[in-house]
Amino acid sequence: MNTPPRVSFSPSTLGSLGVEMEWFTVNNDNGMQTPAAEAYLAEIPQTPRIKQELFTSILEINTEIHHASQACVDELQALYSQAARGITAHNASLLASGTHPFSNWHDQTTSKDERYDRLVDRLQWVAKRFNICGIHVHIGMPSGDTCIHCMNALMPVLPAFLAISANSPFWRGMDTGLHACRIKVFEGLSQGGMPFYFDHWKDFEHCAGRLIATGSIDSIRDIWWEMRPHPDFGTLEIRIGDMPASKEDALAYIAYVRAEVMAAAHKPKPVIVHPSLIRENRWRACRYGTKADMIDPETEQLVPMLDWIAGRLDKLHGADEEDLALIAARLEHWRKHGDGADRQRRIHARNAEPMAMMQAMREDGWHEG
Repeated sequence: MNTPPRVSFSPSTLGSLGVEMEWFTVNNDNGMQTPAAEAYLAEIPQTPRIKQELFTSILEINTEIHHASQACVDELQALYSQAARGITAHNASLLASGTHPFSNWHDQTTSKDERYDRLVDRLQWVAKRFNICGIHVHIGMPSGDTCIHCMNALMPVLPAFLAISANSPFWRGMDTGLHACRIKVFEGLSQGGMPFYFDHWKDFEHCAGRLIATGSIDSIRDIWWEMRPHPDFGTLEIRIGDMPASKEDALAYIAYVRAEVMAAAHKPKPVIVHPSLIRENRWRACRYGTKADMIDPETEQLVPMLDWIAGRLDKLHGADEEDLALIAARLEHWRKHGDGADRQRRIHARNAEPMAMMQAMREDGWHEG
């Protein structure tokens, strides 16, 4: 084995914020995925704000660095509107969903990119069916050790992030019975699924370096855990969330992630919860979304997911009051209306015809206003 490389962490301001979101590009006539992302990107100047993804029918939007959740979502809205207007020239629209309700993964073409070529060559069928969209929230960390400290503290909270973002009930035209089936595709990657507890940055550095030295991955970017350090950006990256159904869901999700991270950074020592409990809660969030009964990591008693989150808000010392208010305000909506998967199923019940369903999902979700 080659000598494992050093993985240095580039410090950033604690609590700084950046978000990546992935969108399906869908045909306006039949609602199917269409390679409009590739066509649109070929027409605009290259920018880190709007980028290609693995498939030519998925578009990625990335924000600048922000210091407030609302400002971050304001930029996401502006970028969304820009891209949504641009792809209309290709008879296409943007769809916010963790999975496309009825398009097939084997009908999608991969983007022209050396990294994606290597990825597909290595992972084969697993990569080819990676036809999913999510939200990645980056929170600034002042050091690698702080990043690992916060990652350990957030391990038991990951299922709550999944539950409130759940927005992928359908797969290839079938109702899976799950609220977040995207995660079952996500975890199939060679370095997918739940992250691990680490003692400190050197411990993670050794893990990542070993994977690189053995040819298991090309770089840290090939670690697809549902939460990971991003040493180049100097962030902790939360990747477990489905693509939120609406701007309001996205804002509350981002605010909650940031609030939990900020509180974790101010705790002297995280409570280590056994991975078997976290895994069970993760399954419950995948299956039932916001309606899940969660096993409280501290008491090991069952508690409704939204009640557990509500109870967390008074304990998140160090979090911004604005973030806490945003998540508190959205909890009532989720209690009354459920999550994005519930919304998709209601729309499907009224509009089983594919194009009508696509139109209703777009009108009821993100918009250009």
